[in-house]
Order: sequence, then structure tokens, then C-alpha cells
Amino acid sequence: MRLYARRCSLVLAPLCLWLLAGCTTPDTTQAADPYEGCNKVVEPGANDQEALQSALIEANEGNVVCLGEGTFKLTNEVSIAEPGLTVRGQGQDKTILDFSGQTVGANGIAITGDSVTVESFTVKNTPGDGVRATSVKDVVFRKISVTWDEAASLDNGAYGLYPVSSEGVRIEGCTVSGARDAGIYVGQSKRVLVTDSEAFGNVAGIELENTSEAEVVKCRAHDNTGGLLIFNLPNLPVQDGKHALVHDNVFENNNLDNFAEPGTIVATVPRGTGVIILAADANEIRDNTIRGNESAGVLILSYNPPAFPQDPMDPAFDRYPETNFIHDNAFADNGTNPDPSFDALVLAKPVPDVVWDGCVDGDKDNTTGALTNCLMNNGMATFASLNLCTMAGESLDSGPVTCEQPSVVPEAP
Repeated sequence: MRLYARRCSLVLAPLCLWLLAGCTTPDTTQAADPYEGCNKVVEPGANDQEALQSALIEANEGNVVCLGEGTFKLTNEVSIAEPGLTVRGQGQDKTILDFSGQTVGANGIAITGDSVTVESFTVKNTPGDGVRATSVKDVVFRKISVTWDEAASLDNGAYGLYPVSSEGVRIEGCTVSGARDAGIYVGQSKRVLVTDSEAFGNVAGIELENTSEAEVVKCRAHDNTGGLLIFNLPNLPVQDGKHALVHDNVFENNNLDNFAEPGTIVATVPRGTGVIILAADANEIRDNTIRGNESAGVLILSYNPPAFPQDPMDPAFDRYPETNFIHDNAFADNGTNPDPSFDALVLAKPVPDVVWDGCVDGDKDNTTGALTNCLMNNGMATFASLNLCTMAGESLDSGPVTCEQPSVVPEAP
């Protein structure tokens, strides 16, 4: 030890002191620049509306507009029209766009440019839709939250994320709660991916309406009125939505009282439904967990009375769901306390996991079974056909629907 100390007094002293100190190296690592790659940066300030909208107007195609930490107080709808823009916050819990004081515009953010990406921020308290994209291609919603302070209120906006009439839609890592219609909605669109997202406290958690080639994967829809809706509706410019692949999701405890605007289609959704397929064809529902939904796990409906007594007045509209394939799902604790409007239609109690209204199109030939809505390998899941269109009486025999349909491989966005 003396020799070691003596040597430390010579020219090697700096090295020896480093050794005696435990051979530690000073930490020279610098924090990552949160604005790296940003072409424009907007921080919350005295005039958030003007600062943010001006930055978006002045940005060029392909630019990245970054939003700082904090809350932006906005009074007008924010427009993103330039193609190829990325609007990036600092995180869903760090960058907040608050529309509580909005007086101008129908929605929070309106996207009309192609190839736009919005990511890493929260939109709250919009009087209309949270983020709406209309007639665009290749739009990305990534790590976006949309919420309202009031739970289950008719004063909330109708939709959280709302891409419509679009092609190439990606919704990744998003969270929506409080929408009085649908939290995550995709309408009249094609090539869609909804993944790793959460919807709760909405009337409909996730909705695909008149939409084709969609994949919903690794999402959780819980504590909504209905977890997932796959709807085809009449009198819309785009019809015949089909080929949705819904897999590896959790649809649970969707027992919230329906608080939708009276008279809307979603106002007819019974409290306590995990998945509803309405007049939509060739969809595949597999490898999901569907549990704790007090009316039914899966409900398959045609656009016929008694659920839809009105004439759709659309000769091109096909009322009947066909060729759907529901298999390899895990069902548990569904149908234990059905919505009164639904309870009156189903004799079996608890209501079976999968309920079909039993209506088929008598003008079509289904000799080969190609149009049958098939069930297979769903464990101990129970089934009922209500036979509402023929009034033949309720049947719990799943034999006629124990079959297989082709797998769905949707075109990627």
C-alpha cells in the first residue's frame, strides 16, 4: 500500500487518484434534444391559436411541426391542409390541446392533406370531433389521446378519432374516452389498421362503418356501451364494407348506459355488447377475449325489424350479414344482466355468448353454405338464433352454424 501511495505522488498521480476513486468515469451523456428533426417549434404562450395555426400554414410539405410541453388554449378549429406534415407533441401526458374555449369550427383538428401524421399529444374538450381526417390518403394517428372532462355527457363531441372517406389509415397507440358516439371511428374508408389502442367510456369503443380491408389488433375496448361495431348502413356514398380482420383484442365490461344523441343509429346499441356485426359481410373475428358484457358477447344483426323497423329506402343496400367467421375466441361471463330492450328479444338466460337474429336473404342461394355466418372453436361459448324474420322460435342449436369460412387477409395501409 505504501508503494502504491508513493507511486501516486509521481507523474502517475492523476491515474492513481482515478483508481482510488473507484475507477468511475464522469457521466458526459446529454439528454436527447426533444426538438431534434423539427422544422418548426411552437410553445404554449399568450396566443396559442395564432401561433399554432400560423406554423401549420407556413410549413412546407414534409416538414415536422413540434409542439412543446404544456397546455395550448385553443378557440378555433385547427386545420392541417399541407400534405406530408408531421405534427408532434412531447407525449400524451405532456402536450395538451385544450378546446374548452372553442367558439369557431366544427371539430378540434381537421386534416385535409394527404400523408399527414399527428402524434404524441392529447386533444380534450372539443365540442365536435377530436381529430377528423376527410378524404385523405395515408393518414397516421400515433399516440394521440382524445378525452372530455365530463364523463358520459351529451355535451361531449360525437367522435374522438374520425377518419372518413379515406384510404390508408393507421391508428396506433391511441386512447379515446368520453365520445357520445364512437371513440375510434373509421367510416367509408379502405386499407385501415387500428392497433395497440384503448377505448373506454364511449358509446361505441371502436367502429368500422362501411369500411373495407381493415385490421383491428391488440386493442382493448372496455366500459363502453358497445365494444366494437362493424356496421354497414344505407344511403351513404360508400357501401358494402367488408373484409375486417379483428384479432388478439380484449372486449370486456362494455356495460355503460347508452348516452348517444337520440335518433342516431348508435343510440340503438344495447348496453352490454362486446361486438356487433350489422349487415356486414366476410369479416373474421378470431383469437379475442370477449368477457363481462352483460347483454351479449357477439351480436349478429340484419337491417330488419324489430331492431330497424324503418325502410332504408336504398335499393342498393344489402340488409343481411353473410360469410362472417367467428372462431378461436375466449368467451366468459357474458349475458348476465341484459339491457331491457334486448332482454325482451332473447328467451335463454343468461343470454348466450353469440346471438344471431336468424334472418337470411331468401332471394340468395346458400346451398353450398358460402353465405353462412360460421362459428368454430370458441370453447364453451353458447349460441342462439332468434329467428326473428321467420318467427320460427328461438334455437340454441349451433350445429347449422358450426362451419368454416375463408380467412381474411386485409390489404395493409
